[in-house]
Amino acid sequence: MFLVQCILVAILAGLLRWDGRVFGQPLTESPLCAGVLVGIILGDPHTGLVMGASLQLVFLGIVGIGGATPPDSMVGAVMGTFYAIQTGMDTEAVITLAMPISILGQSLGILCRVINGRFNIVIDKAAAEGNTKKIDHALWSGAWIFFALTAIPVFAGCYWGADAVEAVVNALPSVIVDGLSRSSSLLPALGMALLMNFLFDKNYAPYLFLGFVLNAFLGLSTLGCTFIGAIIAFVMYNNSRQQTA
Repeated sequence: MFLVQCILVAILAGLLRWDGRVFGQPLTESPLCAGVLVGIILGDPHTGLVMGASLQLVFLGIVGIGGATPPDSMVGAVMGTFYAIQTGMDTEAVITLAMPISILGQSLGILCRVINGRFNIVIDKAAAEGNTKKIDHALWSGAWIFFALTAIPVFAGCYWGADAVEAVVNALPSVIVDGLSRSSSLLPALGMALLMNFLFDKNYAPYLFLGFVLNAFLGLSTLGCTFIGAIIAFVMYNNSRQQTA
């Protein structure tokens, strides 16, 4: 029975990884939903809900912007909830364990993206040839890589336990950890650059730099900058309405 549960949880994690990649964006990979689903598989949805909600609060501020790869909150929630139900861990212990798991998931996420980057060349060549089947094959190959590199580690972690996961994290060579850390620190800058490439407008550039000055030099919080931006947007909207009236 335990083996079957580990397999089902691993398949669930792989399917949740397809949230936003295959199924649209139903947000089922959020820690809250992931915890409840793991609880249903293990026959304890109440604990799954409690652990999922607790981990949802922990990961609430983690957002992947552009090309950034944040800590993998879904894997952390799935395995944390699994350990909580199987071993009776309390919330504090689960949160403590979920953080290194999510960081390990982050490294695997970067690896998935590096591998999938090779399919861009295949897709571009297939598009030039008009070969739609080859494009479909490349897209699904990338999706299955995400599935496999999520489901297999989750199964291993569930079957062999939390100690095995911590051992893997601690056994990673420093050169690999440092390299992945450097890569993950560069990806947010790349993501912002890609967004600005599409969204940057010289007419609104002064407002961008105004927000930067308010936050970086005057110490205004992000919430404060947001309120100021909302006020500026409201004034500009009213002015535009008066001009068109």
